[in-house]
Amino acid sequence: MKAVISVTKEGKFYVASDLVTHVADQGLTEKIALANLKKGLEEHYQILMEMAPKGSKMSLIEIEVESFAKATGSVS
Repeated sequence: MKAVISVTKEGKFYVASDLVTHVADQGLTEKIALANLKKGLEEHYQILMEMAPKGSKMSLIEIEVESFAKATGSVS
């Protein structure tokens, strides 16, 4: 799964935020902030799967937005 992430520096911390779910985490380095966010997103989606109605059908789909992001110069 791919996520659309924004990373900003706020004081001495880097803050990584998923622009879709609004899950965010921080760290003293960008790498640590992203690792913390990844763990938070995994927990977020695990909880969503546990909350889904029993017997409901779930599917994963993949959509392509990377080409749009690259065209705007936003993706590194």
